[in-house]
Amino acid sequence: MVTYETERLILSSPRPEHEAELLKLHNDPRVQEVIFNNVPQTLEDVRKWLDWFWARWHKNGFGDWMVYEKTDEGPIFIGRSGLRDYDGTNNLELVTVLAEHGRRRGLGLEARRFGVTHALQNSTKEKVVSVIRHGNVPAERAAKKLGLRYVDDRWYQGKFWQYYEMTRQEYFVQPHHQVTGKRGYTCTGRVV
Repeated sequence: MVTYETERLILSSPRPEHEAELLKLHNDPRVQEVIFNNVPQTLEDVRKWLDWFWARWHKNGFGDWMVYEKTDEGPIFIGRSGLRDYDGTNNLELVTVLAEHGRRRGLGLEARRFGVTHALQNSTKEKVVSVIRHGNVPAERAAKKLGLRYVDDRWYQGKFWQYYEMTRQEYFVQPHHQVTGKRGYTCTGRVV
């Protein structure tokens, strides 16, 4: 297992012990609406997701992270965030899925920044892209805060989505990729 810490988060690579947390996350009403078209998710669905996450980690050395908020009572699972290969290109797709209690406090942006920094530092990928469902205003705002820009609408998985992108160079000229955490993202990482 690979684990990193930022100022407010603990991010770890996925493992079988995450089944129950992911099942709860994937059945969060907003997550079901935006990602799963209001179809309830089963434990078998979650196991398929975990297998898929592991395949991405095995191929790239990074992928979706399980995201925990640091609290005085201990870490609290708030969602998943990470990057994966985008449609056979040399680009990475950024995906963040947060439960209700993890939204609207900047935690998703912190997780996204960590994920993008880590993936770009550990790959030769050229761009980070995000495909966002029309009407998902929080995801649009988060993409813009991170530095992605709207390009156009594109056909993806059977429907039109808003397509945002940012080049590697555009990301690394911005100072935000170095800011969170006591000694930076890569310095606080540990392999457990």
